[in-house]
Amino acid sequence: MKETISTKIIKWFYGIHGPLDEYRRNELNRIGNNIAILLLTVNLLLSFIASLLMLSTNNSELTLDIVVSVLLLTVFVSLGYILYETKRHHLTEIDVDAKQEGKIKQKFIKRAIGLGIYFAIAMYGLTILIDWLPNKGALIPLLTEPSTISSAIVSGLIYGLLMGTWEIHQIKSDPNDKKVTQNHLHQKYWLILFIIIVITSLLLIHK
Repeated sequence: MKETISTKIIKWFYGIHGPLDEYRRNELNRIGNNIAILLLTVNLLLSFIASLLMLSTNNSELTLDIVVSVLLLTVFVSLGYILYETKRHHLTEIDVDAKQEGKIKQKFIKRAIGLGIYFAIAMYGLTILIDWLPNKGALIPLLTEPSTISSAIVSGLIYGLLMGTWEIHQIKSDPNDKKVTQNHLHQKYWLILFIIIVITSLLLIHK
């Protein structure tokens, strides 16, 4: 039976490989429902608190800071919850031939290098954007700032190393049945989490 577009999107979002069986579908529905309830509750409370702050203090900057901080925290918690639940219920595990373990590790290393490069570029762009927005001055000095370039490179190296190490450690060999279990957690979740942390740190530094 051909997969629908919605099924493909669900599998891509949660990092599911192989068929989306009834067990996985039920667990993903449960995870999605829990996140939906969390987001609805947070949005209602956040709207109420933001309205009270504006009425009582008339301080739009404070209100914006609180709203952005809560939204970033909500995304952070939601993605962390997805990672925890998909790992705890083995939703992203796949079995491959043990002979392919070496190739899988090489694939992870190449992917980690690519992720490190992407992360370095993202951090470089975000740092420049955050530095430029307050005054909107010349961009050339910001683009060639040694500290910005070096911090982006270091961030990319650290992120790539962490992702490569994490993915390789998710491979579990079983010599008895000659199978390898790969816990394939989507790197995009970690990428988003790291970006949130860096954005928050940069905003705090520029306060």
